[in-house]
Amino acid sequence: MLTATSIQRRTPLNPTVMIGQFAVLMLIVAVLYRHVLTGLVYSWKNNSDWSHGFIIPFFSLYFLYTQRHRFPATLRNRNALPQLAGAALLVLSFGLFIASIFYKMEYPKRCSLLLSMLAVILMVWGWPVFRWSWFAVAFLMFAVPLPHRVFQELTMPLRGVAAVVSAMVLQFIPDMFAEAHGTVVEYIYRGQADVLDVERACSGMRLLMTMMALGVAMAFMHDRPLWQRLVMVLSCVPIAIFCNVVRVTLTGLLVVFGRADLAHGTWHTLMGLGMLFVAFALYGAISYVLNHLFVEEAEADESVAATGGLGG
Repeated sequence: MLTATSIQRRTPLNPTVMIGQFAVLMLIVAVLYRHVLTGLVYSWKNNSDWSHGFIIPFFSLYFLYTQRHRFPATLRNRNALPQLAGAALLVLSFGLFIASIFYKMEYPKRCSLLLSMLAVILMVWGWPVFRWSWFAVAFLMFAVPLPHRVFQELTMPLRGVAAVVSAMVLQFIPDMFAEAHGTVVEYIYRGQADVLDVERACSGMRLLMTMMALGVAMAFMHDRPLWQRLVMVLSCVPIAIFCNVVRVTLTGLLVVFGRADLAHGTWHTLMGLGMLFVAFALYGAISYVLNHLFVEEAEADESVAATGGLGG
């Protein structure tokens, strides 16, 4: 037996009204966070480590486009639970925003922007659309620059790894002695001593962030088992470290053999771009192996049916 409440819940909502509500709330969020948005654009333009931030929003939109078939076919009247949850999340994000202003912390303020976007989606569209769009909003985190102190702490071990491996490779050169001390490689070649300093720009953080964004995107772009997604995301770290070590080692070899002019400027930039293609190739190989590692059960059944179930 249908009650008035059940009929009301099954009544389709007017998409035009919901789009209007969503647009108004998002406009309010944009106005409140206008300084945060301008700060992000400034960081993308003036900090080469985060220049990829311009691309991230476009990928989020592309992800939603590729997943458009998952968008709910009809939008029904929703109960109060998603609205209350969205309102609570919005209050939490505004609280984080105010606290970040009080403590003069930029990173939490930028994170609260993304929380506000998720809150508005939940309040207006409900759980089905929230489940459809949450990844696209969460992926925007790759466009948010990390706090400077955290970024510096992350670059130090990467620079140390690059220095140690580079010194080990240089040892294979005849008449060469090389030893790593922190982020510096001290070497003696044919009686001449000098040092190679793995600078912050050569830490590989830019490549690592790019690869992490690519890994998460590729892992969630298609339906995969959870373990495959974890493998694809985690493999980005050793790939990025390997490619950066190769770049640092090649740069060191150029300096040692008297071609320091190729270790800076345009040639150095081209070498970095080349390592990016190598990283993409390695990641593509891992994705290919995962896609063909196991034969799906349905494909196996079709193969058996095609052969008539005959054994050897």
